[in-house]
Amino acid sequence: MFSSTLRRLATPAFAAGAALAVMIGAGAGVAAAADPPSSNTGIVDNLNYSKTVVGPAVLHPGDTVTYKSEISFRGGLERSIAKIRDIPPAGFVLQSAKATYLGVTTRASITNESDGGVSAKCTSGCTFLVGGFVVKGGQPVTLEATYKVPDTFAFGTYDSGLLFDVNAFTTQSGQNPFNVNVQVVDPNVTTATTLQAPASAKTGESVTLTATVDPTNAAGQVQFKDGDNNIGSPVTPVNGVATLPHTFDTVGPHSISAVFTAGAGFHNSTSTAHTVDVTADTTTTLQASPNPALVGQDVTVTATVTPASAAGHVQFKVDGANYGEPVAVSNGTASITRTFPEASAHSFTADFVGTGGYNNSAASSADFTVNNPDWSTTTIVVEPVSAEAGSPTNLMATVRPIPTGGEVVFRVDGTEVGRADVGTADGVAVLEHTFDTAGSYQVVAEFTGTEGFGASTSAEFTATVAPAAPVLTAVNADLKVQGLSVVGQTVTLTVDVDPADAQGTVQFYKGTEAIGGPVAVVDGKATITTALDSEGTQVLSAKFLGGEGFRDTVSNPVVLNVSAAPENPGTGAGSLGSLSGLFTGSLGS
Repeated sequence: MFSSTLRRLATPAFAAGAALAVMIGAGAGVAAAADPPSSNTGIVDNLNYSKTVVGPAVLHPGDTVTYKSEISFRGGLERSIAKIRDIPPAGFVLQSAKATYLGVTTRASITNESDGGVSAKCTSGCTFLVGGFVVKGGQPVTLEATYKVPDTFAFGTYDSGLLFDVNAFTTQSGQNPFNVNVQVVDPNVTTATTLQAPASAKTGESVTLTATVDPTNAAGQVQFKDGDNNIGSPVTPVNGVATLPHTFDTVGPHSISAVFTAGAGFHNSTSTAHTVDVTADTTTTLQASPNPALVGQDVTVTATVTPASAAGHVQFKVDGANYGEPVAVSNGTASITRTFPEASAHSFTADFVGTGGYNNSAASSADFTVNNPDWSTTTIVVEPVSAEAGSPTNLMATVRPIPTGGEVVFRVDGTEVGRADVGTADGVAVLEHTFDTAGSYQVVAEFTGTEGFGASTSAEFTATVAPAAPVLTAVNADLKVQGLSVVGQTVTLTVDVDPADAQGTVQFYKGTEAIGGPVAVVDGKATITTALDSEGTQVLSAKFLGGEGFRDTVSNPVVLNVSAAPENPGTGAGSLGSLSGLFTGSLGS
């Protein structure tokens, strides 16, 4: 490592002012060797010289270091040293220095040099003429200088130098640098942080994030991060391990890292980022509206995807076959609209195909019915044309076309007074009612509708109620029906009149149709037969028309459930008609 060459004169000379300068240069450069030497020796003529780092050669900013330089005699002629000089690494700050000659430190003066180092000259026991240190056997010269490494000094390896002048030669020799090094290193321990996290996760489900800090005794805290955002609060490692449970609430890739913020004596460190692909489960439900619908009516089928933030599209299916193109989900819903040309039953399904981390899901099938439109109906009040206060009478209405069921609500002057089922064979509804006082009343009938038949309301019908005749005797009329209630058969209608001696006639009715003419009451009875010509429910009723001294009244209505004629009459198909079925009634007092 010596870069200078040693040169000396042919004959020694001791003339004043003649000096040999041997400089061991102090470079501030960083040595490349892994463990650079912290001491070195050299020879010039008959002198030995050395420089050594006293104590540790590995330093931290703020530490001090002492260099000890010595010049000693090798043999031969004595030499006189005019000055010995220590050259420190550039930037080191001198703290103290001392020179030792003839065993004591009071025989030299110390001078600060402009390069931050020091030099020493002889003040006692010096050469007679030139005043230098006399170096001979047992009489070395030493210089010790102590320096401080500044607190903000850069880390690295730093060389130093040694300079001395020999009062002997007219030429100079030297070598540079001397390769006496110290290393300035970071006082804190370097740490390494690694992260363990799952490759994938689902929203709403907790996962564990784990950071491992090396060395395990490193003081500090770990902050887990999702991108630039903190996850929770900092965690203090235990034996070098910090864990944190975490639940992701958004889908997509999340860049997770662990940042270790070191305590005293350690360096910060950050893990390599780890990507967690977060997905979300979805659910899909279906709803069709209106349901049921009518032929030709617009039907909207809506798929609702949860969560509402889910991105993707829905493929609708009708009866197992794809219907239309996939529909993009917006704010958690997707829908289609279609019509159906005929009455039938259908099944809807929907498959959600998610994007951007949202998982697929399928809706359960939704049943759907398409019906033919309802028939429009007309309701008309036909009775009573007249009535007597205090005596029972029949409120009667017809519904056309004849419906398959339903009921009629009767209202008198706006107040509901009762309800009656509509006959499926004759479309007639009958309700027994008694007007308490004489006068004119407005009767309205409201058909409530049934499957396939729309509701309708009659116009107002004026019923004229005459005052009750106080001298008339009240009569009860009880209608009974005998026979098979089968299309093509005849049945017998009998009215029992109470009191049995009541004089008058009975007019029988099938729906609104009069059955023959009035029948005279004999021994308290009136009887007539009639054929059954229509299948379904049918209302039979009777009106008693009192003779002199007896009050008019109506019988109880009787509903027959008329069945179809059997294909083979020999089987005995058919049954007795209902005598009290849908309608029951009795005479008022």
